[in-house]
Amino acid sequence: MKVKIFRAEEVVYEGEAAKVTVPAQNGEMTILPHHISIVTNLQRGRLIVHKENGEKFQTEIGGGVCSFSDDCLSVLVE
Repeated sequence: MKVKIFRAEEVVYEGEAAKVTVPAQNGEMTILPHHISIVTNLQRGRLIVHKENGEKFQTEIGGGVCSFSDDCLSVLVE
């Protein structure tokens, strides 16, 4: 799936992922390719992009919002 994580004026991460774990408001959520379309608020915590090759990209966020549709995940973080 395609992933784009950005702050107001910068792209934090852009690329492909096998799965992404986000700190959703009601607890940690992992989004896999072909997930049902969603929009959810995020809370403070760790966002983890699990790449196809087994590597991980991790960043701490102060909150935000993410949306998933058509195998593309967009995340706006604070």
